[in-house]
Amino acid sequence: MTNSLSKNEILLEGIIDYAGLYPPADLDMQSLVNNWASYLQSEDSWMLARLIVPSNRLDEFVECAKGLLPKPDEEMWQLSVLLPPANDEGFEEAVQKTIDFNMSDCGAVANVVEFKASTTSEIDFALDVLHDDLFPYIELPIDEDPRGLIACLSGAIAGAKFYIDGEPSLKFAFCLHSCATSCLPFKTGGEIGSKIMNILQATTAVMVDEVSVEVIEEILDSPTQDFSSFTELQLEQARGELFNSFSSTTIN
Repeated sequence: MTNSLSKNEILLEGIIDYAGLYPPADLDMQSLVNNWASYLQSEDSWMLARLIVPSNRLDEFVECAKGLLPKPDEEMWQLSVLLPPANDEGFEEAVQKTIDFNMSDCGAVANVVEFKASTTSEIDFALDVLHDDLFPYIELPIDEDPRGLIACLSGAIAGAKFYIDGEPSLKFAFCLHSCATSCLPFKTGGEIGSKIMNILQATTAVMVDEVSVEVIEEILDSPTQDFSSFTELQLEQARGELFNSFSSTTIN
């Protein structure tokens, strides 16, 4: 990486959250941490953001990562911890477990958490429970009008998450448009690696040109992408302020 970044580098820097424990990869924990340690040493490490680990497997993560975790004078591994849904009776316990993990100074830190919520009351409850040092991405239902839930998150130190099963659809286009118009950062889950550049173009287009949901859907469906009309600064803003990352079970 150089001080003068290309547009592709701006778009893709720190964009991948590695979720190798989940289908279709379904790795065991030891394979996951071995892969992550290897990826961090690769020439493509600049594209990596966080390793995703569920809260109920943090102890297993620490055990498997012994000998691989950074030393005290090295940069810590960045984790995103997957919590139970906000309406789960184990939610508060999982949050505390994540806080305790961060206090353990093991060589990794979880400064991001992810969990599902489907009502404004669930979101309000979760935000009250969360520690200030944990930035939440709240997975919202993609099959419902998201505007009420997004409005609930407006002004909060939080982001939205959308799980896309297959090709991005009109429903996701509506969610993307709602986040952009509300200035709410978001991330995606699901195996959509081939469409990441489309999502990046659509995000930048709605931020810069205020395009409609229909235009977003056209961009998402397009076989090609075009960033020529956007400046480097606009691309940086789209990444930093809106489309933060995507979860992938594989890294190719």
